[in-house]
Amino acid sequence: MTIARPLSALALAAALAFAAGPAAAQSNSELNERLERIERRLESSALIELMNSSEALRQEVSALRGDIEVLRREVQSLKERQREIYVDVDERLRALETAAAESDSDGSDDDTADADGERADDGDGGPDTTSGETPPEGGDAAGAGDADGAADDEPGAGESEAYQAAFDTLREGRYDQAAEQFRRFLEDYPDSRLAANARYWLGESHYVVREFDAALEHFEQVLEDYPDSNKRPDALLKIGFVHFEEERTEEARTALQQVVEEYPDTTAANLAQQRLDRL
Repeated sequence: MTIARPLSALALAAALAFAAGPAAAQSNSELNERLERIERRLESSALIELMNSSEALRQEVSALRGDIEVLRREVQSLKERQREIYVDVDERLRALETAAAESDSDGSDDDTADADGERADDGDGGPDTTSGETPPEGGDAAGAGDADGAADDEPGAGESEAYQAAFDTLREGRYDQAAEQFRRFLEDYPDSRLAANARYWLGESHYVVREFDAALEHFEQVLEDYPDSNKRPDALLKIGFVHFEEERTEEARTALQQVVEEYPDTTAANLAQQRLDRL
């Protein structure tokens, strides 16, 4: 009987161990399943978050592309306006050079070139207007019929050279420097017969680089200070152009219509009508 008891204890222990094996295995299996479920949830959550972030980025990129397109169109519009300005100035300056060359070829060596590069009246009835630019006031041929070949109101050599230097600088496209030269000319020769022209081209120097407020001030000063100047139609035209560029439609229309009505059959009137057709 003594030997039978230890054997019974061993048998019981073996039975318990055998029974515990499947229970432990089942517990590990459940744990693994729970871990897998947690991992799947985490993966799903991360995926959703990633998708949301991706969608947000896509919308931001789309918005930025829209902004870029708007800016591109604005830049293109500015380039087109700038090109119009350059073409306008270039055509007018080329016309001046052509008029001066034609006058030279006609042998009018005794005529004095006005501030814009045109020739004054050659005695055939009036100043040359083929270029669309008008000579400065007092622009009759210097000394036509005079023995000394010079009128009393002709500008002195230094005065003419200063003006021509400023105008040449403008034609070369150095607008800031040209503006400074015309400004200095007006300070040095405030009573010059070329002052109206200098004031006008000072305005042009600002206009061509889109400094419209400064340009408008000088164009208006031409009208106010030089009522008899032949630069009035051009100054009034550019006043209309400035208002057009600044999108002040009614002011632009008023100025341009005034050019057409007061100065018909001129280049300024033709340009004014072309711009009116765009309003």
